[in-house]
Amino acid sequence: MAIRGVLFDKDGTLIEVNGTWVPLYRQMLTENFSVAPDRVEAMLQAGGYEPETGAFRAGSMLAAGTTGQTVKLWWPELSPAELKQRTDLIDNEIAPQAKQFIKPLMELSNVFDELREMNLRLGVATNDSFRSAMAQMNHLDVHHYFEHIIGWDSVVIPKPSGHMIEYFCSRTGLSPEEVAMVGDNGHDMEEARAGGAGLAVAVLSGNSAHSDIAHLADHTLTSVADLPALLRSL
Repeated sequence: MAIRGVLFDKDGTLIEVNGTWVPLYRQMLTENFSVAPDRVEAMLQAGGYEPETGAFRAGSMLAAGTTGQTVKLWWPELSPAELKQRTDLIDNEIAPQAKQFIKPLMELSNVFDELREMNLRLGVATNDSFRSAMAQMNHLDVHHYFEHIIGWDSVVIPKPSGHMIEYFCSRTGLSPEEVAMVGDNGHDMEEARAGGAGLAVAVLSGNSAHSDIAHLADHTLTSVADLPALLRSL
């Protein structure tokens, strides 16, 4: 079946994940939660940050997890109500501030223009929150390319449950087999499989090396810049 829609992961696929989130997390922990500098670094490393590379480890919490999962990791002593309150605070008030650090991986409009000329329907599926993802796509002035921006809080269970592909299909009328899921982490490829996507496309522009992700994907690309050519070749 022909591919008629593309669902993009965001961090590491469309934007530079480390350059965007490492400074935001440092600022957040220091200024919003008064965490001492040495403790900040310990918390980042517990979430998968590797100081020797300045990057998040492939598949780690900070590379692939949701805000709720990260809050539970960093503050396990909080009650369920407190965990929800802190998660909501980060998702709705703090995470959207990441736009001040955001670094797109390329001139995204060029890629999206080409895909739209191919009559493809586009969406974003991220384990970031909807509000944060929307703020970032608005800041980059690419939000209008997407029919739907799906955050972890837009579905019952976030990636890799398959629910984001189901959500996208339910609102576009596409079948899962007509959708290509594109992402930089293993959980993106697992989302493709769980949701029945027709194509799982890995990109090496995030924190996953070829050996981390290629075996999970149908195709592996250097970046989304190569996606139009791939889809034309199929």
